[in-house]
Amino acid sequence: MLRAVVDTNVLVSSFISPLGSPREIERRWRNREFMLITSPAIIKEVNRVLHLPRIQQKYHLTESDIQAFVLALAHQAYCVAGRLALNDVAPDPCDDKIISCAVEGKADFIVTSDRRLRELGEYQGIRIVSAESFIGILEQT
Repeated sequence: MLRAVVDTNVLVSSFISPLGSPREIERRWRNREFMLITSPAIIKEVNRVLHLPRIQQKYHLTESDIQAFVLALAHQAYCVAGRLALNDVAPDPCDDKIISCAVEGKADFIVTSDRRLRELGEYQGIRIVSAESFIGILEQT
């Protein structure tokens, strides 16, 4: 089974938008078409972003819905311990936690909508792809 770290931007998009590639990735994860690898740092960031007032107001998010999503990430995904902390590997230092999680969790892919992160192409054999590309990969397996 393919193992993938899904970046915060894709996870948040999957939660707030009923359509699009991010929601399709969430659906495929819940259907166990791939193993979602995450970390405490990624879960914490998803929780923080979903609690931003501008996000909550624009998308009419309820606390119970946010907590259900965050708990699903914590308990239904494979959560690494978060002990590996790579530095200065991503174009944006904030994305180092994504790459660290992928290496620690032995992921095959990082799925992100961050163009600069995707420009790396791969890191230690872990391919960095868009949500749309990852769906295509899942359809081929």
